Amino acid sequence: MSGEIILWGAISLRALRVHWALQELGLSYQFRPIGSRTGETLTTEYTRFNPKQKIPTLQDGDFTLTESPAIVNYLFNTYGAGKDVYLPQNPVEQARADEWSYFAMMELDAHSLYLIRRHKFLPEIYGEAPVAVASAAEYCLKQINAVAPAIGDIEDLIFGATISAADILLASTLDFAERYEVTLPASCRAYRDRAYARPAFLAAKRRNEDLDAH
Repeated sequence: MSGEIILWGAISLRALRVHWALQELGLSYQFRPIGSRTGETLTTEYTRFNPKQKIPTLQDGDFTLTESPAIVNYLFNTYGAGKDVYLPQNPVEQARADEWSYFAMMELDAHSLYLIRRHKFLPEIYGEAPVAVASAAEYCLKQINAVAPAIGDIEDLIFGATISAADILLASTLDFAERYEVTLPASCRAYRDRAYARPAFLAAKRRNEDLDAH
């Protein structure tokens, strides 16, 4: 694709993932720092290209895409060639990247962490559900512990020294878990910390939190 890249969405972890991918790829982009539950996602302008009224949304020229995992993978696949990032080169490599990505997005983020977020940290909106929250936290920790030995075998990032889309999704979701009071095993914390020490992540974090950006 060619044309101006615009990212809509600030503060949220899901927007941060996209900022991180853009920074790793060295892409210039415009930033529209709208937030969740501010009313900014409900405007006629925003609803026109994201009727789900959620963030983030990416516009790349006349192409519009929502859902942070889809956006991160799109950016890597579209702009990653020739950059210092990892791109799967065969079906086996793609399957391994997908395995980590789908695990992070489904078993952790969607299945467990989003429930904890809603009913423990936003009960005034979604209501209290202590039994469901406790069950979700237990399940999340069980799944993290199941992959902790494999993460412990990772010396740097999943596929070596170069970052992949799967790393952005996995590291950010592990951090999401710790922020929501799920205790990370040492191997998972060390992996997350390595990924989060990258200059591109630090630049993405600053941009994601800059509500005065244009």
